[in-house]
Amino acid sequence: MNLDAPTLRRWLGPRIRELPPLPDGGARGVRFHSDRVRPGDAFFAFAGARTHGERFADDALARGAAFVVSDRPRPGAVLVDDAGAALLDLGHAARAARRGRVIGVTGSVGKTTAKALLASALDAAVSPGNLNTPHALATVLIDSWIDGDLDRPLVLELGIDHVGEMERLLDLVRPTDGLLTAIAPAHLERLGDVATVAREKGLLLEVATGVRYAAHGAWRQLAPDLRSRTERYALEAEPVDGPPPAWTGRFVAGEANDRVLARTEGVEVGVEVGVDLPGTGRALATNALGALAMAVALGVDPERAAERIAHARLETGRLTRHHLGDWTLLDDAYNASPASVAEALEVLDRAPTPHAVVLGSMLELGSESAAHHAAVGRACAERGLAPVWAIGAAAEPLADACPGATHLPDVVAAIARADALPRRGTLLVKGSRGIGLEALVAHLRATAAPAATAEEAR
Repeated sequence: MNLDAPTLRRWLGPRIRELPPLPDGGARGVRFHSDRVRPGDAFFAFAGARTHGERFADDALARGAAFVVSDRPRPGAVLVDDAGAALLDLGHAARAARRGRVIGVTGSVGKTTAKALLASALDAAVSPGNLNTPHALATVLIDSWIDGDLDRPLVLELGIDHVGEMERLLDLVRPTDGLLTAIAPAHLERLGDVATVAREKGLLLEVATGVRYAAHGAWRQLAPDLRSRTERYALEAEPVDGPPPAWTGRFVAGEANDRVLARTEGVEVGVEVGVDLPGTGRALATNALGALAMAVALGVDPERAAERIAHARLETGRLTRHHLGDWTLLDDAYNASPASVAEALEVLDRAPTPHAVVLGSMLELGSESAAHHAAVGRACAERGLAPVWAIGAAAEPLADACPGATHLPDVVAAIARADALPRRGTLLVKGSRGIGLEALVAHLRATAAPAATAEEAR
């Protein structure tokens, strides 16, 4: 199936102002970021927070876009009244055409990893990367329709940073099932407090008509009525009140890889299964347990689900280990919040010593920012980590709370001083995406000794 003129007329109807002749076959995909355009995609140019997509239409065409859909006139473009709304309309139509299950995954931390683990366990289609906003998920739904992949389960990540966004996502995605990974301080600048985070994230489970699972810590923060309709999973060491969770797991740290030994009494004869993790840490074990629970509830054999989880491909920058000769670089630069920093420090505790950290600002924490950064600084001091670098303006309280820590204004300054970082033991690099610490990770890997680089390649 392609996005051709008859489909545009059928799905967009009165939005269309001009519909010029389109290339034979129409479009084979949709994008609204020009740097992500593939040959044959339709490029949707609409007003964003900072600029209008029309600025990038020529770049999209140069990259092979089949045509442009815009609310500003341009030669050869499909002219509509609102290109952003048109993309969402197409997403709604593509969702309506689906026959398979649609599983939503959300949470303050861990949702991208849990999504990848669950998609592997189900052998499902999945939204790539961290595409979790309304327009991004519309492109995933439309591409899935174009691919004709309408019966296979589809796992989608739902991310929010303000009140009301989850309702928009759920109206578009209409999930049959839902998985909630965590409720923790994140995006507080616009969400306000953790109680609001819990209410907004919990909407996924409210609307899911099939299987609902939540990690125990998140489950405890849901409204009582919703708790009564939601199953739980938890690692054995977690304090659990109320009736036992449907699934429990024992985390087993190993030299080669970590495991989680999962158990449930929620099926006819009970199940015990070991899951080799495709990474490291208790947080990953918890997410693997949730993915296993969901997959079994959706009809997958437990052993088969565990095997698939073990081979899941996780996104880079999420506690990715780079072995560079005599030292290990723990790349967790993709994002940061108080909860995920605590998880990363736990992984560092088990890594080869000595331990050092580069911690970027945890963004969007609102009035609680200074307190959360100071708490991380104290945690670093209690562990005796050295050196400790705090990067970005919001991270200054972190440096103040950790004697001997160094505060640097940005990643450029960190790269300029990177030679001062130790090249032995383990270095953890973690920060919010807006700080850009992936550039420091790339620099450290590129400047590693040739022998170390060769070892990582092997």
